[in-house]
Amino acid sequence: MRKGKMVKAQPMPDLNSEFSMETLGNAIRSKRTDKAWRIDDLAAKANLSRRTVMKIEKGDTSVTFANVLVLMDILGLSLRLIDLTLFARSNQTSSQDEHGRSNQEDGWYE
Repeated sequence: MRKGKMVKAQPMPDLNSEFSMETLGNAIRSKRTDKAWRIDDLAAKANLSRRTVMKIEKGDTSVTFANVLVLMDILGLSLRLIDLTLFARSNQTSSQDEHGRSNQEDGWYE
């Protein structure tokens, strides 16, 4: 049995919201806790320090993007790049459902 506290699964944040490092960090934490991994477990798999993983999960913008991508890869997360100028134009012309919501499923995650 591993030393340390039991890992409590955290809910996945709303990934259809506007992108932020905090939301990305919450998504990383959610995937980690869903696997019942401690911060130390993920840090060891990624060959990163515990402190770096903690910073990423808190949405700290001082971490390198390469380290964020390493964690995402290990956890099975990826990003989708969207040209916001094209996205804004297509949203203006896209069809909407009966509640005024767009029928498109565009988000920054996959």
